[in-house]
Formats: sequence, C-alpha cells, structure tokens
Amino acid sequence: MGNVLNRIPDKNSTNLMGFIDENYVEETPFGWDDMPEFDQPEQGQYHLLRVRFDCEEDLKEFAKKVEQNVTSKTKAIWYPAREKKEPTVLKWVEDGSV
Repeated sequence: MGNVLNRIPDKNSTNLMGFIDENYVEETPFGWDDMPEFDQPEQGQYHLLRVRFDCEEDLKEFAKKVEQNVTSKTKAIWYPAREKKEPTVLKWVEDGSV
C-alpha cells in the first residue's frame, strides 16, 4: 500500500509518474493516442497434447506415423503439418521498391 505523504508508490500501481508529477498524462509511443484498439482474435489450437516417449526409437516411429520431421530437439508440431509462411511483416521495404 502506498503512502501519499512520503511518496511511496502503491506496489499495485502501474503508473509511477503520477507520484512524481501530478500533471503527468500518460501517452502511448509514436503518437498512437486515440487510435482504435488492435483486436486480433486468437486462432489457437483446438487441443494441446503433451506426448512422452520412452526411447528414441519410439520418437522415430511417432515421426513416421505423423509424417513429420520430429527430433529430440523438436518442441512442438502441428497435425496435420502446416506450411511455413514467410515472415513478410519483418521485411524492410524502401519507398518505390515494391
């Protein structure tokens, strides 16, 4: 719990600048104030299943059955396998080069 007299902020407070300057107005970076909220519905999985293998041979047999490349370093797969999409949002494009 915070104390206004000695300016100890509340541990649950998300904005500490209000304690320093009472006239402080929190703004988003890059002038994004008053922009509509970004809403992207989650398109997650139907079900997440954790599978454990006793040995490497069992892992290889599983990989053959699901027809995917599965190794001891594989963290997750989709079934059926999904095509890998190129990360187009990470490309830098110069003006007029498109």
